[in-house]
Amino acid sequence: MPEHTVDPLDRKIIAALVVDGRATWSTIAAALGEAERTVARRGSRLLESGMVEIRGMADPHRTADSDPFIVHGRCRPDSTLTAAVALAHRPESVTVYVLSGPQHCYADIWAPRRRQSRLFLQEMATPSGFLQMDISPVLEYIRTLHDWEPGILTVTQTAEIRRIPKTRWPQFTDPVVLDREDKALVGLVVENGRASFEELSRLVGISEQTVKRRIDKMRQSGLLTFRAVFDPALIGLPVAALLWIRAKPSKVSAVAEALAAQPFLRYAAIIMGAHQIVADFRLPSKEALRELMLEAEWLEHVDLLESSLILETLKQSRVLAGDLG
Repeated sequence: MPEHTVDPLDRKIIAALVVDGRATWSTIAAALGEAERTVARRGSRLLESGMVEIRGMADPHRTADSDPFIVHGRCRPDSTLTAAVALAHRPESVTVYVLSGPQHCYADIWAPRRRQSRLFLQEMATPSGFLQMDISPVLEYIRTLHDWEPGILTVTQTAEIRRIPKTRWPQFTDPVVLDREDKALVGLVVENGRASFEELSRLVGISEQTVKRRIDKMRQSGLLTFRAVFDPALIGLPVAALLWIRAKPSKVSAVAEALAAQPFLRYAAIIMGAHQIVADFRLPSKEALRELMLEAEWLEHVDLLESSLILETLKQSRVLAGDLG
């Protein structure tokens, strides 16, 4: 992603798109108390420059009968990037990082249930560059990007922008079968989450009213969500770190609850393996990271804390870094 500097209004517009990636410029302008023309111009520039992309995401558990896993491991120093790029180009990966520390590569993977053993034991068993690969099933999400808000907007502004009530995502309920029109709509908004109802209507061959009703229904049920994909450094959060946490089993829930209250927590999950929790933080400074790792009250429940800086993001929300401009 190219490096850019944005001003406070741009940051508010980005935060508004985090709340609802399909919110109209008029809705955002009204919530922010700004002129619609100014917000439309600024917002369009953010999207057209590639600094921000809006992508639709269908619940992979219900639409593809897939389960979440964290894939992480050590690589040869001269092959780390090669291994990470290979993970990023896999269709099952959602997020891929290059890390500092003992864990060099990290990937959030949604693996189709019918082919998990083949995927992990054959297709991904010996990717170029890996010395060791660990597969950690996700047991529960503490926070996903669907729930993350960067704390830039007020509660009132957020409520004015959010047209569709927030639902739990993903929802680990029975898989669903989408009909032809819904599959087509999902495929289109995955590529362009800001596509107009008029454009979607023309491409799918159904009325605008029907398109809006179907999109709203999928969003209200939690089947479809929209994400603003951008570098958090744009909004003043340049420090990216992963924390790997091990605690006594009886204390995992307490740690998870405390983490969920952290304003800089972007993503966290309870996982199987050597650690019970992995947490993705985006912070304003190294000092804030130091305070988190050394002074947070929840640390009293932690037996082992390992950390890595996120050195490079190769994929987020299924968007390859090269696609971000």
